[in-house]
Amino acid sequence: MKKLQLPFGVQDFMPDECYNKKLTEERLAEVFAAHGFLRISTPAIEYFDVYGEILSSVAVNKTFKMTDSDGRLLMLRSDPTFQICRLAATKLKTENISKVYYTENSYEYISDSTTARSREFPQAGVELLGAAGIDADIETVIVAIESLKTAGLEDFILEIGQVDYFNGIAYESGLGETDSKELRLLINKKDMLGVEMFLQGKNIDNRFVAQFLKMPSLFGDSEVLNSARKGVSNSKSNLALDNLDKIITAVSSAGYEKYITVDLGLLRGDYYTGLVIKGLSGNLGVPILDGGRYDSLCKAFGENLPAVGFSIGVKRLLIALEKEGKLSKRSVPDCVYISDGKDYAYEYEYVSKLRNRGKTVEKCFFSSKEELCKYCDECGIECAFVICGNTVAFKKGGV
Repeated sequence: MKKLQLPFGVQDFMPDECYNKKLTEERLAEVFAAHGFLRISTPAIEYFDVYGEILSSVAVNKTFKMTDSDGRLLMLRSDPTFQICRLAATKLKTENISKVYYTENSYEYISDSTTARSREFPQAGVELLGAAGIDADIETVIVAIESLKTAGLEDFILEIGQVDYFNGIAYESGLGETDSKELRLLINKKDMLGVEMFLQGKNIDNRFVAQFLKMPSLFGDSEVLNSARKGVSNSKSNLALDNLDKIITAVSSAGYEKYITVDLGLLRGDYYTGLVIKGLSGNLGVPILDGGRYDSLCKAFGENLPAVGFSIGVKRLLIALEKEGKLSKRSVPDCVYISDGKDYAYEYEYVSKLRNRGKTVEKCFFSSKEELCKYCDECGIECAFVICGNTVAFKKGGV
């Protein structure tokens, strides 16, 4: 049976899983559409050289690559955001479209077969293009909260941060670009010892060292912003804190204050330029939502557009819903029947009338009404009937 095994990191979705996956994606899509986002779909395979120059070395190594018949290098979709930036530069602007959403599978090349990470994973997300102001950030956070709520999740929190808080301090301290990137990674990992060791020997004023060391611990409610302002004099960092304060105020005004918290050590992602978002479930140890502002990414494709958005890991969301007991049972047919097949015209006409009334009708292939009734009892199906020739010879329930 070994030859029938799947590669690691991929999975089959069985009927109950497919039912909940489809239901969850539909609920997310309803929220996206209610906020004016339009659905798009992008190809799973594209030319690698379209994205190769903007992918980090880490992202390149995690990209599935293959060769086309003409020798050009292809890649599987690794991040729908990149594709939407390509669309923004080539197609969306001509149709005056600035708000889009997607439900797509993405792919990550992983060589370690012992990992629990998936190599194929469904995602659903939104991208808001062309809006640079704080209102677009607020809208994105609100949509993210409403999406998880509408999906049925109760125990979750959205952590929000601002990379410009770190960028302002890093620039004022005189830290170079390479050192800033390395320090940013350490702070994002909450590696307090790593941050301290990295800063040793750097020619940085002690007040900036203190601010960097404090950053991984700056998380909690809005009081964190007051603590973060102490000793910070650069305008970039203070403006970042002002933006977070406005987001918190707006989200609280919408009645969603319990779903949001501040984390100024949240510095994830290579291309985020401002707001960063991470969604966490109380029952799951990994993020179910990631996003933020990426004002420079579209420029790499020739269109200088500010942008903000987020992506939800649908499989992780389903696991979180399952842990909360929020998954739905797959619906059963309204009616089931068997037929002797002697008058298909009558059978088709009779069954079609039921389906036209909105009933789901399943044809079964049992040899007796006793087997049909047993199937109904096992599955909780209320209605059944038997067609013999051009007559309904048996009915069970309100057919």
